[in-house]
Amino acid sequence: MLMSKKQGQVFWSMLDPGKKPKSLTRSQIEDLRLAASKMNGVERRGFQVEMTLKYSQGRARLAQTVFGWGRENIELGLAKKRIGI
Repeated sequence: MLMSKKQGQVFWSMLDPGKKPKSLTRSQIEDLRLAASKMNGVERRGFQVEMTLKYSQGRARLAQTVFGWGRENIELGLAKKRIGI
C-alpha cells in the first residue's frame, strides 16, 4: 500500500498530473475491502471494477496494491465493462 507520512492518508503517485487525485483513509480502504468480501462472483467483480475506476483510474495493479484484490479478476471485469458485457 502506498502511504504518506500523514497517518492513514493514502496518496497515489501514479495518477495523471492533470487530474485531481482521489485519496482514501485507511479506514475507508478497510470498509471497501469488507464490502467486497461480503459479495460473491459477478457482484464482487463489478464492485471491484467500479472502485478501481473511481479511485485508481482503472489501473488494476494500483487497485491490487491499495485494496489487496486480485489483479486478474479486476482486469477481467474491466475488459468485460469495456466491451459491454
